[in-house]
Amino acid sequence: MEQARLSPPVAEQAHKLAYQLAEKLRNQKSASGRAGMVQGLLQEFSLSSQEGVALMCLAEALLRIPDKATRDALIRDKISNGNWQSHIGRSPSLFVNAATWGLLFTGRLVSTHNEANLSRSLNRIIGKSGEPLIRKGVDMAMRLMGEQFVTGETIAQALANARKLEEKGFRYSYDMLGEAALTAADAQAYMVSYQQAIHAIGKASNGRGIYEGPGISIKLSALHPRYSRAQYDRVMEELYPRLKSLTLLARQYDIGLNIDAEEADRLEISLDLLEKLCFEPELAGWNGIGFVIQAYQKRCPLVIDYLVDLASRSRRRLMIRLVKGAYWDSEIKRAQMEGLEGYPVLYPQSVYRCLLSGLREKTTRRT
Repeated sequence: MEQARLSPPVAEQAHKLAYQLAEKLRNQKSASGRAGMVQGLLQEFSLSSQEGVALMCLAEALLRIPDKATRDALIRDKISNGNWQSHIGRSPSLFVNAATWGLLFTGRLVSTHNEANLSRSLNRIIGKSGEPLIRKGVDMAMRLMGEQFVTGETIAQALANARKLEEKGFRYSYDMLGEAALTAADAQAYMVSYQQAIHAIGKASNGRGIYEGPGISIKLSALHPRYSRAQYDRVMEELYPRLKSLTLLARQYDIGLNIDAEEADRLEISLDLLEKLCFEPELAGWNGIGFVIQAYQKRCPLVIDYLVDLASRSRRRLMIRLVKGAYWDSEIKRAQMEGLEGYPVLYPQSVYRCLLSGLREKTTRRT
């Protein structure tokens, strides 16, 4: 932990830079169009409020839900308990205030739809058109917000939207939003989607290479319906050839391919797949294989040590992406349900210490 502590001069410099960035972003009130409308929503409904969390959940999830019934159920769950009335009139943006009124009415209509004190006439109005209409408005508003955080609904759209930032020096590793495969048909569909994405990204990269061009991140649970330690032999026999095939395709275009991080109980099997991939003769001399490490896992420092050793043994460079981790709540819940003695993840405030410590200590080693 001592290695993660910043010296007073460095800490002061970091604080000043963070303050300047936050102040500059906060003062950007002249944004127009969609960006300006979404910016207003984000400023009013901050993530420190229950309403802000509900909106973020909706914005992220609605983009991936194709059927109306499930979208309605999600809106009902996330909107009905919010204190939307407290936000009315607080923003100078007409769009934000209109959205607040819609959220308020939706919350009231949804939460009181079956309550005895709701008049029969209001029930009839809601039953005919009111609730679906307002839900449609909420759906549209949340999709508008979600578009600010998802590069595109298709890989072609994402590549087009990323061009401006790529010209400024940003680099992208594209991930396809989706859940784990539940059937063999799901896995095959994801396989085809990944193949199409690699072809599209490879053509867009146009020979820029693994460092200067875009890459792709692969979610292994999307490639096999039984991706678990209990099905180890089957995973190695059925999933690994798919992973190898995608990696060879990525090599043809010389774009990076990262193995995405998932739940803690899948870490070991993902590392086994990575190691087998690193020693493939057909991939010798190519440094486009990557791995994502979650800093909130208690095993994070050990995983970094393992990857440094693997890179040395396989005589290659590995592209490592160190992230905070996105499954904290579910990891805690799963550990409690299984009656484990401890949790596989650190407490939130410890994540950043591990992240900084890992970066400072491990990245100085030669890989």
